Amino acid sequence: MPEETTSDTQTQSKPESASAYTGHRGGLNFKGATLQGTFASLKYRDFTLLWLGQITHAAALWLEQTARPLLILALTDSAIHLGMVILARTIPAVFLGVLAGVLADNFNRRTILVATKVMVFVLSIIFALIVATGIVEIWHIYVFSFLRGAAMAFDQPARRAIIPSIVPENLVVNAMALSTGSMTAMRIIGASGAGLLMGFYGLAAPFIVIVFVYIFALIFTWMLNPPDHERSGYQGARRMGSDLADGFRYSAADPTIRGVLIIGLGYFLFGMAFMQVFAPLFAKQVLGIGETGFGFMVSVMGIGGLIGALGLATFSPTRNRGTLMLGFLAAFGALLILFSGVTYLNSVVLAFIVVIFLGAGQSLFFPLMNAILVESAPEAMRGRVMGVLSLDRAMTALGGALAGIAAGAMGVQITQIIFGVGCLVTAILMYTLYPALRRVQ
Repeated sequence: MPEETTSDTQTQSKPESASAYTGHRGGLNFKGATLQGTFASLKYRDFTLLWLGQITHAAALWLEQTARPLLILALTDSAIHLGMVILARTIPAVFLGVLAGVLADNFNRRTILVATKVMVFVLSIIFALIVATGIVEIWHIYVFSFLRGAAMAFDQPARRAIIPSIVPENLVVNAMALSTGSMTAMRIIGASGAGLLMGFYGLAAPFIVIVFVYIFALIFTWMLNPPDHERSGYQGARRMGSDLADGFRYSAADPTIRGVLIIGLGYFLFGMAFMQVFAPLFAKQVLGIGETGFGFMVSVMGIGGLIGALGLATFSPTRNRGTLMLGFLAAFGALLILFSGVTYLNSVVLAFIVVIFLGAGQSLFFPLMNAILVESAPEAMRGRVMGVLSLDRAMTALGGALAGIAAGAMGVQITQIIFGVGCLVTAILMYTLYPALRRVQ
């Protein structure tokens, strides 16, 4: 990916330390204590633009994340295909994620973000046309998911690595939580919108809307003007190989980063399959609420997620964060077990109540995990550390594939209980056997 050539008005020297950063003011204006608390990071212009880009990206993402499994079930009625499409979507992150981290440390991160948005925009146009013309087949979904996963593999390390350079150090947790909050808020709108669009206007409707929403994500990202970080730029494949090895060595040597990555393995393997595999199966095969009901289920989870993310942004814990992270993962696993249990009662109301808490648990755990990672790594290594996290995301593919196969063989309820136990056991074992995480403040 070519390095961006910038003018003096576009590139600014990186501050000596994150804690010294005063930021580019001109973000959203809030009055009183609210600005100093929950939405404090939004007074920095570049974070506001990143956040707005994240909101519009998240709206498109949740439209697609909700519509895609329903489209798969409409074409195949197969739990196995649900899991295997997740595998196709996640495989690129395994092979490209760490390389993307190297690029995020060696090239302008804004350029990387803009390039990935352009690629996803073009892919969205093509896929919307395929669905709208009625020629869509299951192999189209596999190809689209693979290519979109490849594009987004380059987005996440750059986007998360850029946050400590556009907000002060004491607001990194706040910024991470607000980023997660934007995802969960759009889950409410995007998921219910996808269900309603498919219910009233057909399978193609949400994919057409995605194209128009993504225009705004591209515009906001293009408007970013963050301070550039110190980087050497591209110096050949041999140097990139050395940088890649440095990222692995640093992540393995640092006890905090190593512990968080191990926790991530358990979360991505056992926790991430709920929305992509289990939830649509519960909606259609167990609760009998169909496409529209599934959309509302995802939205209800988004409400819980928004509550959790805003709570984390408000309190921004600065002590015992390692223990809190483990506690949130344990609670999330217990809630997955509880959700499957209440579906035996055939109560949609009880299931939706548990889903609210599931959303909150996920939004408390994930941004805290990301904040600990980026704060534990030096500026020059952040992209590579976040890239190594993409290897953990390979467990999402494995977990999704195993979830689909096991749900087809044993039933969705028993399989979900097993996966919930996996999250719970991961948290308990790491708390017991890995004291370095308990010492993370």
